Amino acid sequence: MRHLSILSTVIAALALAALAPREARAQQKGKIYVSDVEYGTPGSEKELAGALKRQSKTTIKGQEGTWQLNLMVFLNAAPGANAINIVYYDLSKKNEQVDFAEVPVKPDQKIILLNGQTVSKEKGFVKGHKYDIRATRVVGGKEKVLAKATITLQ
Repeated sequence: MRHLSILSTVIAALALAALAPREARAQQKGKIYVSDVEYGTPGSEKELAGALKRQSKTTIKGQEGTWQLNLMVFLNAAPGANAINIVYYDLSKKNEQVDFAEVPVKPDQKIILLNGQTVSKEKGFVKGHKYDIRATRVVGGKEKVLAKATITLQ
């Protein structure tokens, strides 16, 4: 079921990439936008900019130790592989890696829509802590960061 969800978000992201004009993509390069509400598929550059502005947050409120994250990822370069990692680092614990998920992508894909990502206290996330979310690839044994965001969980 999780793989089906990831596959459907990848398909939506491919459609989004075709719709998002190059200028909009250039401005968002290397950024991850985070929301507690799912991102839809906008029909124009104006709709995309509006959705990012309206929905994106740096503080995400949770319920009972669980937080729902929806990510719009704008890579600063094509991944050159069939997968990237979404990695969560706890900045309150000196950049400690808490969790990660491998996400299937196309090697030339630069926009990834990931709705419905759940983090929880069971996975090691802590209310009130600040986290880096990074889209990465391991190249030559080193982590290459393709996009990044910082959020606080409440």
